[in-house]
Amino acid sequence: MVLKTRITELLKIRYPILQGGMAWITGWEMAAAVSNAGGLGTIASATMEPEELIRNITMAREHTANPFAVNIPLRLPSSKRAVEIAIAEEVPVVVSSAGSPGKYTETMKKRGITVLQVAFTVDMVKRCNEAGVDGIIAMGVESGGNISPPEISTFVLVREAVEETDLPVIAAGGIADARGLVAALSLGAEGVQIGTRLLATREATLHDDYKQAILCAKDTDTLITGRSTGLQFRVLKNMLATQIQRMEKAGKGRDEIDSLTIGSLRKAAVLGDLQWGSVMMGQVAGMIHEIKSIKEVLDDMIAGSIMEIERLATYIT
Repeated sequence: MVLKTRITELLKIRYPILQGGMAWITGWEMAAAVSNAGGLGTIASATMEPEELIRNITMAREHTANPFAVNIPLRLPSSKRAVEIAIAEEVPVVVSSAGSPGKYTETMKKRGITVLQVAFTVDMVKRCNEAGVDGIIAMGVESGGNISPPEISTFVLVREAVEETDLPVIAAGGIADARGLVAALSLGAEGVQIGTRLLATREATLHDDYKQAILCAKDTDTLITGRSTGLQFRVLKNMLATQIQRMEKAGKGRDEIDSLTIGSLRKAAVLGDLQWGSVMMGQVAGMIHEIKSIKEVLDDMIAGSIMEIERLATYIT
C-alpha cells in the first residue's frame, strides 16, 4: 500500500515526501537518491555557479529516471540566471523560496515547469494563489536553516494555509518520521518536506561530524540567530551562534554580524567545523538517533504512516 494525494499526482512521485533544498549539501547525489527512493529530490542552487548548476542537473538526470526539483531562493541576485537554466534544461519542478512568487512563476509555467513556493505566512499563501503556483510548501519555525521573522509553528501555519487555498499544501518543519507525516495529513496537508532527517543518511554529502552532531542533538540544542537583522536561521548552539546572539544583544549592525557568518555554512557542511560553522538543523534533530539510507527513511515513513492511520481508525466505534 502507498499514500496517494494530489501531491503524488502533481509531481508524479510514489511517496508524498519532498527533500528540502540545503545549500552546500543537496546536490545531484542526494536529489537522485531521494527521487529513486520514491520522493522528490531537490538540487539547492543557492551557492552554485551557473556551470555547476547545469552539471548537477545533468548528473541528476543520469542517475534517476524520476522527477526532481531545483530550489531557487528568489532574493538572491543569482535567481534570474538559475531560472533561465531551469527553463533551458527543462527541469520538471522548481521550488521557489525567499521572495515573491509572482516574480517568475508565469514564465516557468509557460515552459511546462511545475512551480512550488515556500510560504511562511498566510499573506504569502494569498500571494501564491494570485501568482498561480501549483502547490505551496507551508514551512514552520521548527525548520532548520532559514526561517521566517513571524516564527509561526508548522501546526498553526499548515491549518491556516489549507483554509486559505485550494492548492495542495506540503507541510515542512519538525517532520522526520511516520507520525509527523500523519500529523501533517491530519492538518490538511497532502505531503511533507523533510530536511534534517535526510542529513543523517548514508548518502548525505556533508561532513561526518555534521551527521554526528545531529545524532547527538537534544530537543533544546538549537537556537535562532538573526532576529535583529531580519535574516533568521535555526542552527545548532555553538560558539558561532552564541557569539552572534551576543552581538545582537549588544546592538551590533547587520553588516558586522554578517561579516562573522560569511562562509560559515560551508565550514560546517564541507569542513565539519562544529564550533565556528553554521550547523543548520531543525528542532526535530532530537528525534534522530541513527544513520539510515535515504530509501530506508522514506520506506519507514510510509509503512509507519499506514500503520499509524490504521491505529487511529481503532478510535472510531
